[in-house]
Amino acid sequence: MTIDRPANRLARTSSPYLLAHAHNPVDWYPWGDEAFAKARTEDKPIFLSIGYHACHWCHVMEKESFEDEQVAAFLNRHFVSIKVDREERPDVDQIYMTAVTALTGSGGWPMSIFLTPDKKPFFAGTYFPPKAMPGRPGFMQLISELALAYRETRGEIDRSAQAVTDHVAADSRIMMPERALDRPVIQSAADIFYSGFDHRFGGFGSAPKFPQAAILSFLFRAGHLTGEKKFTEAALGTLDRMAEGGIYDQLGGGFHRYSVDQKWLVPHFEKMLYDNALLVIPYLEAYQLTKDRSFLGIVHGTLGYLMRDLTSPDGAFYASQDADSEGEEGKYYLWRKQEIEMILGPEADWLCRYFDVTDEGNFEHGANILNRGVHSRSVRNQMNLGDPEFESRPSESAARLLAERQTRVTPAIDDKILASWNGLAVSALAQAYRVAGDIRYLISARQAADFILGAMTDGDSLYHSWHRGQLVRVELLEDYAYFAAGLIDLYQASFDESYLSRASALTRRALQIFGAENAFYTSPADAADLIVRPRDLTDGATPSASAVMIRNLLKLGLLTGDTAVSERGQAALTAASGLASRLPQGAATLLADGHFQLAGPVEIALTGDGDEVRRGLITEIFSRYLPNKLLVGTSAGVRSALPLLHGRQEVDRPTCFVCHNQTCRRPASDLDTLRSELDWVEHASH
Repeated sequence: MTIDRPANRLARTSSPYLLAHAHNPVDWYPWGDEAFAKARTEDKPIFLSIGYHACHWCHVMEKESFEDEQVAAFLNRHFVSIKVDREERPDVDQIYMTAVTALTGSGGWPMSIFLTPDKKPFFAGTYFPPKAMPGRPGFMQLISELALAYRETRGEIDRSAQAVTDHVAADSRIMMPERALDRPVIQSAADIFYSGFDHRFGGFGSAPKFPQAAILSFLFRAGHLTGEKKFTEAALGTLDRMAEGGIYDQLGGGFHRYSVDQKWLVPHFEKMLYDNALLVIPYLEAYQLTKDRSFLGIVHGTLGYLMRDLTSPDGAFYASQDADSEGEEGKYYLWRKQEIEMILGPEADWLCRYFDVTDEGNFEHGANILNRGVHSRSVRNQMNLGDPEFESRPSESAARLLAERQTRVTPAIDDKILASWNGLAVSALAQAYRVAGDIRYLISARQAADFILGAMTDGDSLYHSWHRGQLVRVELLEDYAYFAAGLIDLYQASFDESYLSRASALTRRALQIFGAENAFYTSPADAADLIVRPRDLTDGATPSASAVMIRNLLKLGLLTGDTAVSERGQAALTAASGLASRLPQGAATLLADGHFQLAGPVEIALTGDGDEVRRGLITEIFSRYLPNKLLVGTSAGVRSALPLLHGRQEVDRPTCFVCHNQTCRRPASDLDTLRSELDWVEHASH
């Protein structure tokens, strides 16, 4: 980046991604009225560039085109150029991604969209190289042709832009006839996912492969409901292969964004908060189903990465970490065999075999991506050590390599804080605390939640993005949905009812500003800077915010006794059921909502004092795979008004009250009784 140029308008923004472009020669505007007014007044088309801080090809296009003086001069003369951080404005991103997909058949970032002055798209694409290459025009050639077309064929461009806008608006209103989310629908959806399962390498389809946490969790539910082990085994096999591959950081923990190959070996090296938070859940579920502690090890590694590298001084979580360092993608994570030999000495030989490190390398130019697999199991067998003794050996050597790696130039952190993604992290930490029993996870979850509640709320309003004291006052459904879900999980981890109360208040606010006829918009009605008001029913890189909100409503109705809230959730699920049944590929979260309703919630109330016995009962509850459990409990010396605790707080010793499908079992004050009652519930929910 050239830093001696005068700063453009992006210097006044708070997004690290926008700030990184503040010294481009392109006269960038942030998304807002100033840019729109200039486009209207001067009758110029808008060049809208959408990306994010950790996006490798966004950095490439900046260096190739947006730092080019000739390109910048042409853009400045013929266009009004707007730069958007997709993480800061996912509502804007959603609208124009729909347009890009409609115009080109696919989407991605950097997103390059050309708009009329009234923000309607007439041409779109993703990355454009500086010079033409097969299938892609050069960027300078493209903007020259579009500027000429705008001047000479304006009527045609306006008609095209209106047609695309009409398509985007219609796409946000698509609803399908209702279809009960019954057992055949769950079976059929699971069969469709399973049909794409890669039996050799795990995952679904071929390259590139993305970690799809919602699908994996749904397959566990489908296996549980139908009794078909193949669904569970597909999810377990995928989680195994991902954990062994280069997509998982074998030294520092945490997952990279996706794998560019079929084997999960070569990742796209950026690390996103949302991926890592979401993947914790199926790994916890895998541990509950199998009791295989290797799955729990991935949970510890992933949360360890978040707590070590993505936690702000205030306790909230940063958005992402770049793929690049020193201008090279993945450089921070790559190794040459000679380096490891110099660091580890005699230990290097077996560790290199364990992590697939060779002189030739398994990546570009003789570099190595650390991974585990058959070669690792072979080393384990050759060393003839017991499991605990063996596991300590690579852990100790890996710690030395990690310490050495930390002396390298570290990929940059996008240090903005997003309420939605922090909600996902709070959920992951709260659930991991209950399953793994590590108090650090509960402390971290509380710190993140308390920061969001303190710095990013105003009364009942929750705002999307915060960066170094600057709050972006945009309200989005995803923030309310994900963060309220996190608070519900945090209540179940802590029994602190203040979190449940805040979740209820945020949900009431969400119903007011996003709700509409048994559906939800992603933006409030007064979002005047959007050309359409989109809805969100399908999963993308993150779960459908509407689907998460539906489950929040179903849970909160049961937890608080508010039947109106339950009915709102049931009505929204019914309205969305047609999509979940007919297009399940994008509806794993909605299908999990259907499982919640079909299999029924497991309501568990824990009362009575006695820490050691209480801990034993809680451990038993969370050691089991009970995906629809709702746990309520009393805090020491505090009486609760929650309906599930009504009439159950007079016991003189720790006692669990288990109910399923409006049927309550006998109270359990010892582990044997609790196990018997939970065994019955597990059988009844099939």
